[in-house]
Amino acid sequence: MRTPYDTALRARKREVDDLRAAIGGATRKLVEADASAKALSDTLAREKQIAAGNLVFSPMAYLLRARAEATRLQEMRHAAGAELDALRHQAMESYGSLRALEGAAEEFREQASRNAASVEQTSVDDFAGARFARELQRARQARAHPQDAR
Repeated sequence: MRTPYDTALRARKREVDDLRAAIGGATRKLVEADASAKALSDTLAREKQIAAGNLVFSPMAYLLRARAEATRLQEMRHAAGAELDALRHQAMESYGSLRALEGAAEEFREQASRNAASVEQTSVDDFAGARFARELQRARQARAHPQDAR
């Protein structure tokens, strides 16, 4: 049964689906930033070890560049985490709103069903009352005019 809430429900469901996809994207960004930071940390440790044994080349330029990259990755991770938190909060609000709309739509359907049952019961009562009135009328006529009843 269609309800006045169906359009809003469809729009809210699309919004929740879009948020779900956005949360997935933000989560991927966060995982990628973590993986990149871990890889950089591992590479940095190896390079430090190699540089410790080689006195010809100074590792300072590489270390400065690696630290700048680590800072960039940390900022990227922080931004992705903040985005993920905001999206999760928005998703909670949208999901709550979706559930409220679904409850309102279900209540509308139940009320419509109760109204239809009431109308049907009223119709049955009217037919039964009319039948009873006809039978009562016939019984009164039979009592009033016993010769017609034969």
